[in-house]
Amino acid sequence: DMESYLETFTPNLLTLREIVGQCTMAGCDPEAIDTITQALIHDNATSMSMDLALFCMTTLWILARKSDENKHKIIFEESTFDAIVEAMQIYRERSAEIQNRACGVLWSLSMDPNDRKHVAQAGGCDAILNAMQVHSDDDALQVMAFGALKVLSFDNIAKSTMRSRGTPTVVANVMQNHLENPTIQSEGCVILGNLAASVDASFVAPVGEREVDAVINGILNHPDSLEVHEAACFTLMCLSSLASNVELIRSNINTRVALELACEKHREEVGNDIFTLLRRLKFIP
Repeated sequence: DMESYLETFTPNLLTLREIVGQCTMAGCDPEAIDTITQALIHDNATSMSMDLALFCMTTLWILARKSDENKHKIIFEESTFDAIVEAMQIYRERSAEIQNRACGVLWSLSMDPNDRKHVAQAGGCDAILNAMQVHSDDDALQVMAFGALKVLSFDNIAKSTMRSRGTPTVVANVMQNHLENPTIQSEGCVILGNLAASVDASFVAPVGEREVDAVINGILNHPDSLEVHEAACFTLMCLSSLASNVELIRSNINTRVALELACEKHREEVGNDIFTLLRRLKFIP
């Protein structure tokens, strides 16, 4: 049982798999989450086994995706969320795979709009950003991290946390370092657009050249991708509500070429937005 399992100095991964498997087979997800939580807390404080941590993160990801009840239990009960964030800190440099799985858990936990502020306030945003910066070349991790940041960026409290941590610059840097990945380009554009504007669009923040470059380069490097072009146009429309952003977008030597390319490729889907942008940027009357 769980008590005798935790009495051992080194948690036994095979035993943990067996106990958790029995719980999930019997439909006892809450007990499975409790078991994983206690094992992860114990391991974080003692053995720091990468294999055990990876199993815990992978299983929590599966359980979080399974039901809202499981998501809420992981966020609000029995220190599970704290154990996840602590493990991300412990394995920050040792394992990109653990970071990847943990970002997947945080992404799943952020799917309910009412839960996003809790994920942000409990250290979720910081943990994701740390993972991204340590493993900046890991394509799969960046995709998972961007998925989590995108859903979090729709919440005002999470936005505030992310802005204060310099997230727009981090996101723009990742986009520039992974130019060939269309998912990173489209998700990155949405994150930048969301972070620049309040939920009700009553406020738009000034951005820097790095962010504008990232959005424009996304269009140019994916000339046939509707998803990238739609996300980039969404972001540029958000940004262009502020005069200083308009000047920055207009001064980028590739802006007009990128917008005309997107309009040529996907006129029906993004043409109206692009003509609006061209007028705001005073490229056309």
